[in-house]
Amino acid sequence: FIAYLTCKGQGVSVDIPEDAESWLSISSIQSAGTSAVVKFQAEANTGEVRETTITFHTTDGTKDYTSQTTLSQLGAIIDASIEEFLAAEVSDKLYRLEGVITNISHTTYGNLDLRDFSGEAYVYGIEDFTTLGLKVGDIITIVGKRAAYKENPQVGDAFLESSIPVTAATIAEVLAKPDDPNTYFMVTGEISSIATGDYGNLTLKDGDDEIYSYGCYPGWGATGDDRKYVVVDKGLKVGDQLTVIAPKDSYQGEPQLSGSIYFSHVSSK
Repeated sequence: FIAYLTCKGQGVSVDIPEDAESWLSISSIQSAGTSAVVKFQAEANTGEVRETTITFHTTDGTKDYTSQTTLSQLGAIIDASIEEFLAAEVSDKLYRLEGVITNISHTTYGNLDLRDFSGEAYVYGIEDFTTLGLKVGDIITIVGKRAAYKENPQVGDAFLESSIPVTAATIAEVLAKPDDPNTYFMVTGEISSIATGDYGNLTLKDGDDEIYSYGCYPGWGATGDDRKYVVVDKGLKVGDQLTVIAPKDSYQGEPQLSGSIYFSHVSSK
């Protein structure tokens, strides 16, 4: 951390609060005329977010001048599923969450719902949301604190780390696309068949167009046995309208959706 100062007096001194002296120190002070550069050294933070207020002093011999700045240092970031995040206590600890945006309730502040394979959490705003170009269906990674409003858990003070855009497309449009494991589509179709097994292999139909989905998993981030049983757990059946998120792939020359993520469905009955 470097502070650049313009001094009305001669030289500069710095006060670091006692409660910050264990992790923050001054590494150098350089003064030239009315300018000063103060360099600080901060120890690595393995705990919660911490901050302190630093005071700068200078004097012209007859009058003293002061200025203050607040320094905030992020702590260690805990990678967590949404289920693990919701089970945590309210604190200033930082959590990294990944999932699919299922709803945006405030398009200015970025209040939204985020879902992964384990659950869904309400995000009370994302920093600079209007500049991010995010929409429902996009896959995002955010960092935020475990907060609560009226005892309802939520993500607070969130900021975006990364995002994967998801494009809505018909089955016909997906069939015309090249295979690409890094390009994701949101596809809706009628379930025309469901294969045996636990991983949700099924076929989607839209008019005369069909595509096979090699796997349908309960949500983003599922691995191992967490990928199983979406057909049973969601009550999916032939005739339902199913919306999934997946990249296009091929197997033995036949196009397919690879590892689809369940988004929503409408029952036929």
